[in-house]
Amino acid sequence: MAGATLLPVKTFLALLTGGGLAVMGGVLSGVLTAWLGAKRDKRRYTHERKMAREARVQERLAQTYVELHTYLSHHQDWANSVRPMWGPVPAPDPLPPAERWRIEALVTAYGSDEVRRLLGEWIEQAKKIENADQLMKLVEESRNPTDKLDAEAQAEHRAIPDYKVAMRRADEAIRDQVRRELTSKVG
Repeated sequence: MAGATLLPVKTFLALLTGGGLAVMGGVLSGVLTAWLGAKRDKRRYTHERKMAREARVQERLAQTYVELHTYLSHHQDWANSVRPMWGPVPAPDPLPPAERWRIEALVTAYGSDEVRRLLGEWIEQAKKIENADQLMKLVEESRNPTDKLDAEAQAEHRAIPDYKVAMRRADEAIRDQVRRELTSKVG
């Protein structure tokens, strides 16, 4: 019996001295390599996901700003058609409300705080033009406007060129900000 208990110990010693240490080292090395490889792959996968997410956000931002530029251009054509200084200027077809809402939603969701602030300033100027035009139409369609209403309409008529200039400046500020944002994120 004593020989039987020595046999496993002898076998174990034989394995250790006969290359068993090399096998055990190889197994440990393989386990360590696999573990390190898995950690490296996880870091790479996390980095790739982050890069893909940033690319999607940048693409959405760029598309939002292209849509915003189109919106601004459309409204610049509209502003040019309101009480032009020389001759009639045809007004573009109005944007459907759903299209305006979509663009506003995109800018709200993806636009920067500064672009949203500048757009608010631009909207104020567009509203001034629209309100002045409506007041003048009201006076023109009225059979007997009051002197006060007529004076207000004349004052708004004189102010429209200034409103248009302010709207154009707000438009340029938005476009400059968009250009800065898009080029700073690409470069």
